[in-house]
Amino acid sequence: MMRRRHQLPVPPHSLDLPSHKQRTRDLPIEPAPLFDRLRLPLSLYGGGQARPCVNPGEHVLGGEVVAVADDGSGLQLHAPTSGRIVGADGWRGSHDLQVLEIAVDGEDCAAQHTPLPQWQDLDPALLLQHLQAAGVVGAGGARFPAATKLAQAAAHGIDCLIINAAECEPHLTADERLLTERSAAVIEGVRVLAHLAGAGRVIVAIEDDKPTAIAALEAALAGSDIELRILPRFYPSGSERQLVTLLTGREIPSGRLPLHLGVLCHNVATAWAAGRAIVHGEPLTRRIVTVTGIAVNRPGNLEVRLGTTIGDLLTDRGLDREQLREIRLGGPLTGRRIDDFNTPVGAGSPCVLAAGDGEGMPTGVEQPCIRCGACAEVCPAQLQPQLLHRFARAGDLDSAREHGLSDCIECGACAWVCPSRIPLVADYRQAKADIARADTARAEAEHARLRHERRQARLAREREAAETARKARLKRVGAVVARARSRTTDP
Repeated sequence: MMRRRHQLPVPPHSLDLPSHKQRTRDLPIEPAPLFDRLRLPLSLYGGGQARPCVNPGEHVLGGEVVAVADDGSGLQLHAPTSGRIVGADGWRGSHDLQVLEIAVDGEDCAAQHTPLPQWQDLDPALLLQHLQAAGVVGAGGARFPAATKLAQAAAHGIDCLIINAAECEPHLTADERLLTERSAAVIEGVRVLAHLAGAGRVIVAIEDDKPTAIAALEAALAGSDIELRILPRFYPSGSERQLVTLLTGREIPSGRLPLHLGVLCHNVATAWAAGRAIVHGEPLTRRIVTVTGIAVNRPGNLEVRLGTTIGDLLTDRGLDREQLREIRLGGPLTGRRIDDFNTPVGAGSPCVLAAGDGEGMPTGVEQPCIRCGACAEVCPAQLQPQLLHRFARAGDLDSAREHGLSDCIECGACAWVCPSRIPLVADYRQAKADIARADTARAEAEHARLRHERRQARLAREREAAETARKARLKRVGAVVARARSRTTDP
């Protein structure tokens, strides 16, 4: 095993943020209580949706398939525990259903699943199907189906797999505790991912402020050819572009992905979930979540069933509503502000932050942009955030696209340093959603146009064929009439 500490300086487009990790860094993982209800999210990556394959009133076991992605990918969602399916909003025939609610029976009975301990001897295509059926998606926040990403990487012929254990955002310690306590299981999953991606080189990258996790990784990697790289602490060291450049020296051009340069990145929690799915046959029904913030009396790192509501979690950990300023699902920079306590924890939710004063994103009344350029100085994608903000607010989606909106990684660094307290990332997310809707509408219109043209061409062919057949019939009739007349005129 190679253990190399990067001697590179901290990149210029980065932030040195207060970590706020001390409250949970040394707290071991503990199981979250099994609450009376679970609200399993049905929304998928890129605006996709999972459709329920169970009915209201039906009893399910833990790990049983309850919904399937409607895009034909085969991605499945599973009940995190046993209980009864509860209808929502009249069920609506599964349309517009955002969550699948389960009334927990408290028995926690699990369905039988098929482990694949000899996975190295199996066809990779079969393993990818198994991973998709287990519902494994990116745990870092994107929630992209892991099997799809691995298949794309194998098709592109990647040579390097990077396991992202940086966890650079303030407050988050879920990955750090996962590595500290379950490093062997994580590395087991890393080997599965490397095998499926066809990667000859594997790097685990972690920041230098996690000595206990680093020691656990070194022990798990003893005698291994997997590289352990120690990064300097900065934000956002965990972004794919920053990570790939730091570790391989390869610059990712605008509009391209790491796999186009022969690199695949996966989050450390995704590796853990992949190992559990393949080696032990466990579908993705839980994840490690950091519950923290000034407004929480008992912060911790919890193993949480997917679908657990943030209200139940925070109440159980002693929420102090007087100190609560805002709740974020995810980190203070990349997370979403949550106002509904019924919001469930999903596969891409590494943290529930009950922030008080001085935590989370800096607050204040939004003021007009003063063109100070601070946002551009810290943008790791080297964009012009103030221009993107102007285009987004004006609804000029074409200009926003031309100026690289798709390259924005939504790290929140620009909003963090903005003296005018402009919610820049929220503007970018809205603009991206508008662009996605416009692209979808354009694609649907183009599909309708092509379908109409094909129909018109088919009708024209049918008319031509009918006309040809009519002429042939007339010709045959004419021939018959001519023969009849010739017979009547013969002497």
